[in-house]
Amino acid sequence: MKALVVSATEASKLLLTDPHTVLEMLDRGELPGYREGRNWKIPLKLLNAYVENRAIKESKERRKMHEEMEMEQTEVLD
Repeated sequence: MKALVVSATEASKLLLTDPHTVLEMLDRGELPGYREGRNWKIPLKLLNAYVENRAIKESKERRKMHEEMEMEQTEVLD
């Protein structure tokens, strides 16, 4: 049976980041999760959704910045 939740340490391994970073993200509410006693639990579906949504958001931001830079270059050339 596949686990429905992971710990902060397990999430850090999946995200290829430091466990302290994951704990900070959980404390800020940036990463969805809940406490069970002293331990954080992160639902895998929400962890996957977080990664997908963050990638989409940052991609859109980069695209917008790139388009703005292209427009500025075009204006300079005109």
